[in-house]
Amino acid sequence: MALKFGRVFSSPIFVGTLLLMFGGIIAALICAGLKNGYVEPTTWFMIIYLALLAITLVVAIADNALHRYRLALLTMIGVGLSLNVSHIGYYINATIGVLQAMSASLIFVEIPLFFWVIILGSGPGTYLAEVCGMEGKGSGSLPMADVSMSRVQYRHTVNSATGGARSSIADYYTSDLHQSVISGKRPDSSAVVYKARALYPYEANPDDPNEVSIAKEEIMLVIDDSGKWWQVKKGDGTVGIAPSNYLARITS
Repeated sequence: MALKFGRVFSSPIFVGTLLLMFGGIIAALICAGLKNGYVEPTTWFMIIYLALLAITLVVAIADNALHRYRLALLTMIGVGLSLNVSHIGYYINATIGVLQAMSASLIFVEIPLFFWVIILGSGPGTYLAEVCGMEGKGSGSLPMADVSMSRVQYRHTVNSATGGARSSIADYYTSDLHQSVISGKRPDSSAVVYKARALYPYEANPDDPNEVSIAKEEIMLVIDDSGKWWQVKKGDGTVGIAPSNYLARITS
């Protein structure tokens, strides 16, 4: 999927935190260059690391993949927070004004890093996720798909629904569960069939063949609504899983 950097400007939260990060990094870089003889070698490593982290966040937003890389991003941000705090404490007590200014610049980097921990660490439906604009209430923001259901767990769900003999989407078409979708009947209490509308577009993870891409306002059948990922059948017959917080049941 092509990167769409316009997504970065779709949310004031993205714009504000990234501008603060890049501004603090550039200011720290200038201060370090002015007093290079007084700067520890690890400071240059930290500044480069923070710049790469900020660029990674921009790319993840442009790829609409924050939910896919949230654990990796949280780990990277944790390392950045630790490095940044130690250098802030070191330079804030310096007697040279430029080094004190560099410490202040690093504080401006620390604030958005802490904010991104809140954004990425808050799951769908939580108060913090809603406050941070990750629940899709803004015109440019999208909810974060919950990745708590792994591929192995999903196959176990399919196995349970199809008698334990099948573990893939392809085999689903020959199952009793698939026949129930065609006939509108429920083979057992664990299977549900009703229509749902996509609230937001979702691009399937290319590394997971079980996921399906959905378009905004697309109508589909929900086959299994247990868990954070629902098993759906699209109008073209494609069957797969999609994040439940991207879908809304059609009641009428």
